[in-house]
Amino acid sequence: MPDTESKPWFYNPKVIAALVVGVLALVFAFQNTDQKHVTFLFWSWSMPLWIWLLVIFAAGVLVGSIFPWLRRRRG
Repeated sequence: MPDTESKPWFYNPKVIAALVVGVLALVFAFQNTDQKHVTFLFWSWSMPLWIWLLVIFAAGVLVGSIFPWLRRRRG
């Protein structure tokens, strides 16, 4: 007889892995607080490294959500 009671969302291995990766990314970002200078085309910025790391991480999440067809499909 199948279990009709569903498990809470936080027992999902994908959620646990995402939380672990997120926490590790935050720890890594906040340990790198020195100022860094970035030049892109003709723009130039100087900010703490942790902000740059969070911006790149957010850009990766954004690209991953905009282009869902790049994910492997189950067949």
